[in-house]
Amino acid sequence: MTKLKIAAIGDSLTQGFQSGAIWNTAWSFPAIVARSYGLAVPSDFRVPSFGKLGLPLNLERLLYEAEERLSARPSDFELFVRLPLVIQDFIDEVEDYYERGAGAAPAKFGGSYHNQAVWGFALADALRLTPERSQAAILAEEGWIEDDFLGLPSGSMYRTAKKVFNPKDVAERAQDTQLRALERLLEADGPLDILVVWLGANDALGTVLDLEIKDMTGVDDLPTDPVQLAQWNLTSEAVFRSDYTQLAGELDALLRRLSPGTQVFVGNVPHVTIPPITRGSGHFDGAYFDQYRRFFVPDDTPTLLLERLTREDAQKIDQRIDSFNVCIREQVGARQGWHLVDTCALLDELAVRRNNAEADPGQRLRQHYLDRGRPDHPLLRETPVPSILMYQVKNGVRTQGGLMSLDGVHPSTIGYGVIAEHFLEAMQAAGVPGSDPRNVPWDDVIANDQLLGHPPRLWEQLSRFGQRYALLWGTLAKALA
Repeated sequence: MTKLKIAAIGDSLTQGFQSGAIWNTAWSFPAIVARSYGLAVPSDFRVPSFGKLGLPLNLERLLYEAEERLSARPSDFELFVRLPLVIQDFIDEVEDYYERGAGAAPAKFGGSYHNQAVWGFALADALRLTPERSQAAILAEEGWIEDDFLGLPSGSMYRTAKKVFNPKDVAERAQDTQLRALERLLEADGPLDILVVWLGANDALGTVLDLEIKDMTGVDDLPTDPVQLAQWNLTSEAVFRSDYTQLAGELDALLRRLSPGTQVFVGNVPHVTIPPITRGSGHFDGAYFDQYRRFFVPDDTPTLLLERLTREDAQKIDQRIDSFNVCIREQVGARQGWHLVDTCALLDELAVRRNNAEADPGQRLRQHYLDRGRPDHPLLRETPVPSILMYQVKNGVRTQGGLMSLDGVHPSTIGYGVIAEHFLEAMQAAGVPGSDPRNVPWDDVIANDQLLGHPPRLWEQLSRFGQRYALLWGTLAKALA
């Protein structure tokens, strides 16, 4: 049987970022899609490797290492005094590994990956960021102190881009963008059957990471340099439309020249108030809460100096995302062989609090599979049924969440499995041979999800600690900003 040829471009959601780091690329959703077609990963579907630690900060690995050095149920004293020492040692190890150790060395592989996604990428990065510009950004962020105290690797996103687009660090690839990297893949391997494209989330996501809107709208004389554009976390509708139209046009021309007949499956932008990195509190009007704060902040905590987004902020962000998705739909509809994958609708469907499902969070996933005639889906046998609420653990057992990783923004491995099914539904509807969401290898996906099979016990204590001292953390964050 002839194997399909698949590639992907995108950001963290396509690269497989989870729990604060890129480290599990072999179980990104495009890699799971490839496995459903019988492709081997990473041989038939090549993905970059980032070594043993994860870049920039693998929260899962950090917690497992901390558990080995702390008591089974650490006291507040341990969390205040000993845990920071564990974190310092881990961060120093990560910085040494990626700045001066094996993680900094060029790869032996000098070809092109099938997954060309890079976490943190906004549209401007996809269009214009190169390994050469990335190296300049790394050096600028590093400064004159090479080994920083409690400093993660400088320019972590830019280090990732260099590894993906120019793995062997050769001069002839110094000017490659994400599209040029895809072009090299097509030149070397020939036409594709399927191309996955999912970009745009990072043109709004920073608003919930910062709990502050830095809107590009109304700014005169915007720079074109993607590194300089990173100072804004909400792209204007006009700039998004211009960049996405350029991206789609250049990609379409590239495929018509080197890969005619490729089926292109394009994800749109999810609403950023759905992921549990923030928690809504106050009055709920059926769509939005009065305010959105860090997930660990109890509802009755005074706002004072705590970072937050207001109801009006959340509405503004979602309205901007809706305008992004109108543009994406128009660009997809204007091109032959392009198909929209409504990932925004998927996340809206699975939302728990917005759908008044807190009494039974697993109901959202059960309904999702009942609507698809799959009441026997493997995920529905998990206890509790996974949801997109924030991950919680009690006595070493998962009690909530499961579809989202520890960073509260990116899916877990099983969460990426659900996204893979969603893309496969679109591929099946488009008539791609062999497409079937039932072909996702769920036994393997579940077995490779650490959070499902090995819940980090320390997460329970850290969550309580964060709640108990939320006001302290909020005050310190404001003072140090």
